[in-house]
Amino acid sequence: MCSLGKILISGYYGFSNAGDEAMLTAIITALRKKDPSVEITVISGHPEATSKLHQVKAVHRFAPLGILKAMLHTDLLLSGGGSLLQNVTSHISLLYYLSIIALARLLGRRVMLFAQGIGPIRGGVCRLLTRLICSRADLITVRDDGSLEDLNAMGIPASRVLVTSDAVFSLPPGRKEEGKRLLAKLGVDLNRPVVGFALRHWKGEARFSREFAGAADALKWEFGAQILFIPLQFPADAELSQAVAAAMENQQDVYMLDQKCSTQEYQDLISGLHLLIGMRLHALVFAAINDVPLMAVSYDPKVDRFVAGMKGNVVNTIDKITAGEILSMARELWQQDGRQGREQIQALRQEAEKNIERAVELSRQ
Repeated sequence: MCSLGKILISGYYGFSNAGDEAMLTAIITALRKKDPSVEITVISGHPEATSKLHQVKAVHRFAPLGILKAMLHTDLLLSGGGSLLQNVTSHISLLYYLSIIALARLLGRRVMLFAQGIGPIRGGVCRLLTRLICSRADLITVRDDGSLEDLNAMGIPASRVLVTSDAVFSLPPGRKEEGKRLLAKLGVDLNRPVVGFALRHWKGEARFSREFAGAADALKWEFGAQILFIPLQFPADAELSQAVAAAMENQQDVYMLDQKCSTQEYQDLISGLHLLIGMRLHALVFAAINDVPLMAVSYDPKVDRFVAGMKGNVVNTIDKITAGEILSMARELWQQDGRQGREQIQALRQEAEKNIERAVELSRQ
């Protein structure tokens, strides 16, 4: 069997974001299953941390000469996964990731847009650049139908784009017993239900923090639930979680994950929940993989698209969400165990595996 050679991965890595690190973990793990000798280099915000965590070579994302050297010695660029190509958060971010793709093509390297979440991309110039550069990729895969529609609207034929799923769906489920151990270590009573909140900073925090706090109080009162705040990016998510906890009427039976976890540990921990309420996309994915009922609070179209693909539940958008809505949906979900979405999740798992096969085939060409 042919070696996979050298693969360069570009994404939002090295910033202690558990979702992005989970994607990277999934990609690297799957590639090494295909070829243990594959040489992987990651473009990272913190190369030393990425190299140590994933046992790969790493180059700083703002080291042009280092990136050029890595590109000259690669066979395939994987751009993704995640929502890299969008300019809601920053025009500079979009131009940065497009420049990485453009450099690879300029140097004659094979390029795969890997399970990307595309958009929103606003502005005629930005949309034109995205079309011109992405149309040069050897293979384009996206993780939802909305991303396909966005690329198509920018002028890239639908026939050139494959809809797949996020790489994280290729990960195995969490370890239940290890999850119980982690919960017990946090002080959680394993004989009572636990509701997880995975929140992130966003505009309008003064309002929605009160609503989350009210919902947490109501869940404790109605269901006897314990509340566990699960930050996926430190310290930002932890700061917001602490603010919400402080706004609750009663802090009894309220717990906080106070340190970064590995992808496996997040999976283990979330596998022990009774319900997950999340803004963070990959907290919702972890719940889905582990048959934990979930409800999403949407702060970005990518959440709606992604959750729709999982056949999950979006309770409302972050600017409108109320404690009453959260409690009402919790009542609907309380007796579920995630089984209703298993067929869809299994299909997403298969798609994630197929997408790795596509990368492998492209690397060996």
